[in-house]
Amino acid sequence: MKDSPQYSKILLDLIHLRATDYDAFMDKLYEALTGEFKNALYDTSPVEEKQEAIWSMIKHFEKQEEFEKCADLKRMVDGIHAN
Repeated sequence: MKDSPQYSKILLDLIHLRATDYDAFMDKLYEALTGEFKNALYDTSPVEEKQEAIWSMIKHFEKQEEFEKCADLKRMVDGIHAN
C-alpha cells in the first residue's frame, strides 16, 4: 500500500494542505483514514503516536462542531488501543 502511486499522491496532497489550508488538511486526512487508507492505523507505528494524532483531529473537529467525525475518530482510537 505505501508504495502505491495513490498513496504517494495523497501524502503529497496532505503535506501541501497542511501548510496552506489546515481545515482542508484535516478533512482530507479524515477521508483517508475512514476510507481507502483505514488500514494504515494498524501499521507498525507506535500506538501512542497514532492515538495522539487522532486526538488532535478530534479536538479540531470538536471546534468545527463536526461531532459525527469525532465519534468516528474516537472509535478508531478505541480500535487501536484494543489491538
